[in-house]
Amino acid sequence: MKSPVFLVGLSTACFAALTLAAPAAYGDTFPDRPIKLILPFSPGGNPDTVSRMLAQEMGKRLKQPVIVENRAGANSIIASDLVAKAPADGYTLLYTTGSHVINPLLYKSLPYDSAKDFVPVVLVGSTRGQVLVVTPSLPVKNVQDLVKLAKPATSNIPYGSAGIGNTMHLVAEYFNYKAGTHLVHVPYKGAAPAMNAVMSGEVKLAFLNPVSAIEQVKSGTLRAIAVTGSTRFPQLPDVPTVEEAGVAGYEVQGGWQGALAPAGTPPEIVARLNRAFNDALASPALKERLASMGLDLAGGSPQDMANYLAKETATYTDIMQAAKIEKQ
Repeated sequence: MKSPVFLVGLSTACFAALTLAAPAAYGDTFPDRPIKLILPFSPGGNPDTVSRMLAQEMGKRLKQPVIVENRAGANSIIASDLVAKAPADGYTLLYTTGSHVINPLLYKSLPYDSAKDFVPVVLVGSTRGQVLVVTPSLPVKNVQDLVKLAKPATSNIPYGSAGIGNTMHLVAEYFNYKAGTHLVHVPYKGAAPAMNAVMSGEVKLAFLNPVSAIEQVKSGTLRAIAVTGSTRFPQLPDVPTVEEAGVAGYEVQGGWQGALAPAGTPPEIVARLNRAFNDALASPALKERLASMGLDLAGGSPQDMANYLAKETATYTDIMQAAKIEKQ
């Protein structure tokens, strides 16, 4: 009969071996059921469009459905909180945008910790800026027309955004700061309702992601008068940058889209998801479609996304300080 010490040692060794083997086995079998991409915005906006195209491509590669679930509201806080508290098993992901780094700068209290409760999966892509569009009924042909119209404190020209603290909101307030205008903020529950509000004339302008704006501009539904980045968009070569149009020192590069998982998700699961995203982004048809919509694809490793988020945090900290936007 073996000694108790030997048996304890054997049991410990077996447990250690199983512990080491389990993650590999878990990674090898993942996924064995559908994956949910939780989207903090309403259907129809650019993140919704892009995430659904990605989900379809990823499903082919993962051999499981990837389902986009819209949980709009509270500037992405509702969706983010849901994912932060979801099981860390890779089956519930957050597909989000710039609000993820902006919310901790904007709100004194959140029900989750943006830095500690998530792990990066992949940066899907970013844009070179946003497009300043106006409803055709507004008597504005260029940025200088808009500045002249919106300079008086009583002008009350409303602009739409996807919510308080959203990228659309901050770039507009930064415009107010740099141009000395008094545009009035009207928040909506997502980019799609904000765009619809401009198209209907309910608000007079908005800073839209090019994924949303380009088609409407080319159809004549909206008029583009500037782009916020340092260079013009190839799809809108006649539309100047805001700085070219006369607002000195104004430059804001575009928003981003990417996926995050709950903190504690096993590294091998994160790696599997990262690989699936990158494979989907390499699809020629998807690359062509997204490029035509003004999205510069990124991909890369989870660490690449972590580095990008750190830079975005620094950028929006500076913008909020310049525009004197206080925490709520």
